[in-house]
Amino acid sequence: MILGARRRARKWGLCAALATVLLLLAHATIASSGDRQIGFQRCVRTCVRDECTGDTASPLPLYLRALFWTCESNCDYKCQRQQTHQARQRSPQGRIHQYHGKWPFVRILGVQEPASVIFSILNGAMHIRGWTPVRKQVPETHPMRKWLSIFVVLGTWTWLCSTVFHIRDFPLTEKLDYFSAGLNVLYIFFLGTVRALRLSTWSETKGLAIACAIPYALHVAYLSFVRFDYGYNMMANAMVGLLCNLVWFVVTFQAYRNGQPFWWKPAMLIVLTDMAFALEAFDFPPLCDIFDAHSLWHAATIPIVAHWYDYLINDANWDVRLDQLRKS
Repeated sequence: MILGARRRARKWGLCAALATVLLLLAHATIASSGDRQIGFQRCVRTCVRDECTGDTASPLPLYLRALFWTCESNCDYKCQRQQTHQARQRSPQGRIHQYHGKWPFVRILGVQEPASVIFSILNGAMHIRGWTPVRKQVPETHPMRKWLSIFVVLGTWTWLCSTVFHIRDFPLTEKLDYFSAGLNVLYIFFLGTVRALRLSTWSETKGLAIACAIPYALHVAYLSFVRFDYGYNMMANAMVGLLCNLVWFVVTFQAYRNGQPFWWKPAMLIVLTDMAFALEAFDFPPLCDIFDAHSLWHAATIPIVAHWYDYLINDANWDVRLDQLRKS
């Protein structure tokens, strides 16, 4: 009874911390510097007047219309590229401005951020690749099997949303990307907590699931109906990520105490994930107008995802072997 009470206290303590983070954090955002440039605004107005109205208006190519480019949004893109080119002509080392919160990438076949699209697809492929090993190599009786299967589905969904968002940035695709990414981070915390507390049945896990779902729903509702605050969203995800770090370090310590030969791996993967995420803090204009820090972050997580599946599957099988040794 005492042990069960302690486990429940730890479980609810972690979830209370998560709820506090999601409900209390807030941060303001400002417009991008390029949006405020008089030259950019004048360029867009002139382009729209000359190319989008009257007898001079002409339809966009089919491949652009297929990705929902309009004459007005195409003018915006052309003026971003024009202003960037002029800035480089004035000074090769001069400042490159962001527009609408993004760097002025070169689009390819209508795709706004081609590098991030490719790397998002590859991340999603790593999750899809994990489905068969999870279903075949993790015993059906192991309590983590169902949660790992859900991890595959959520991970694939997250990177699908990321792919769609980086193809074309709309309010809907932006929300899908942000909300799915937040859900993925939260689920990794949930997965680690289930592992650390050794929750094996739904009755044991139900309270944790509800405690995570409620603040997430409030988080989504706030961003959807009150204010879409970029700073708050990033800070909330970062703080939940910190909780993920803590819970997976607990899992690492437990694995070390149990004599697991690969006990160090979750800690290593957490550190590598944090290092990849740190690229966001070193934001810089895109190399070759394609590769920015955000896309390189996505590139860095591709092998990390693959190694996470290797660890989680090996960890489950180690559990099975350990139970067999204890029973023999």
